[in-house]
Amino acid sequence: MRPRAGFVILLLLFVTAAGFAIIGRGPWYDEFYSFYMVRPDVSVATLAPAWMRDNHPPVFYALAWLWARLLETLGLGHTVELLRTVNCAILGIALVAALRVARSDPWFRAMAWYYALALAALFTALDRIDQLRSYFLSLVLTALVLPLLAQCLRKGGAQPRPIMLGVVLMLAFTVHLVTTVIVLGLVGATITQLILVRRRPEAWRLATIAAIVLVPFALFMAAQMTTIVANTTTFWIPPGPDAARWAIEQELSGATTANPLLALCAIAGTMMIGIGAWRGHTRYREPLTLIVTFVAGTVLALALLIVAHLHRPMLITRYLVALDPIVAMVVAITAAHAVQRLPLRVQRTVDAVLLLATAPILLVNLAGTVRQWSWNGTTTIIARQVHQCADTRVFADLHWNGEVLNSAPRDNRDVLPFAYAMMARRHGFALSGAGSRALSATCPNLFWTEHAANLHPSATTVIAALRAQGYRVESGQMVRRDLGWVLITPPVR
Repeated sequence: MRPRAGFVILLLLFVTAAGFAIIGRGPWYDEFYSFYMVRPDVSVATLAPAWMRDNHPPVFYALAWLWARLLETLGLGHTVELLRTVNCAILGIALVAALRVARSDPWFRAMAWYYALALAALFTALDRIDQLRSYFLSLVLTALVLPLLAQCLRKGGAQPRPIMLGVVLMLAFTVHLVTTVIVLGLVGATITQLILVRRRPEAWRLATIAAIVLVPFALFMAAQMTTIVANTTTFWIPPGPDAARWAIEQELSGATTANPLLALCAIAGTMMIGIGAWRGHTRYREPLTLIVTFVAGTVLALALLIVAHLHRPMLITRYLVALDPIVAMVVAITAAHAVQRLPLRVQRTVDAVLLLATAPILLVNLAGTVRQWSWNGTTTIIARQVHQCADTRVFADLHWNGEVLNSAPRDNRDVLPFAYAMMARRHGFALSGAGSRALSATCPNLFWTEHAANLHPSATTVIAALRAQGYRVESGQMVRRDLGWVLITPPVR
């Protein structure tokens, strides 16, 4: 199989799967938060203070707002699914940047195919591109940082262009705090390795670029740190070392086993590199140096993150998405080393088999992504009932959303009612006013709660809470979907 044809086929497969994922996955609360924060009919002057109240730098919100304005200008509308396509734009820009690196660097050009296979097979690649959140941007930027740092480490090879390296690092530092720490760990390990091998000019060059592009991040933190500390004094992420270990282990193991056939090639390559380096063969020194440096940077970053987590809980799997490209890069380096030692005809056969093996992985990942929890489950139940009986009354029961409503940033108090109203409009039913206690005498009355993951009240408990709020409810049936439920009560005569 010709390399260029393989890339085109893989890209078409991934983009097709991403399109179905973007359309097929239902929205969830964090996406409503992002959607509310990038409303195109609201000026940046109004939105920017809300962006600064969040727990991460505002770069993604700014990009998403610009994308929303562009879509509105083109007359395409404004929906969660449509705004998710900002991730497709991010992917396109990243591909152009990667192509520029490959054109100037034969080493990256030779292993880019295996890197692409490893990245495309990640469950997180599809599961993050279909979310209106910053996680896909974190994944893509880390995936670009790695070959640029590899260029810095490789002696005698193509060096990264300072502007490209600086822009990519600056963006990677200002997307998500966990991503910032992980990328800093990689940069720190690269600088340390350059110093150890007495390449001080290259180390100084990289350190200077990193220090300069850290300035925007430092400015954001100077403005946001007090707010972030206040926001996380009481936080929803599980505390303790076990929670941190579980999140890290799940993310690393998922990335390692994402493409089993490629992982087998990587195991073979790892053995070849290890044995060759032990025997003193110089050609194995470079791939071993890259792997050790990236692993050391990851270990350093995780150590810092665990210490921070023990002080303020901050580690969950989706925050650790920047780990996935590191695993993909190590897999690519080792797999390329194994496959490219084969005769050319055999190598092309293996590459074709790897592509064929990746296609069903994308299908499985797509199915898993679309099945992720969302607000569509409860709203579908409500819409069906309203269709059957037009006078059905629907109430958003925010009583069980107290934790979200009282969580910082304070914008949650506006976003949550906005999310209920938005989903009601999308599914074609009206919500009764927040102060209304008027119940239908001819159709069921529905009490709707969403985004209450840790709460599992019985119907009796929900009814008691409703009666305490003044609703004349005597009985009802609870139907739970994903993170929410609908209490269906009979007509009140």
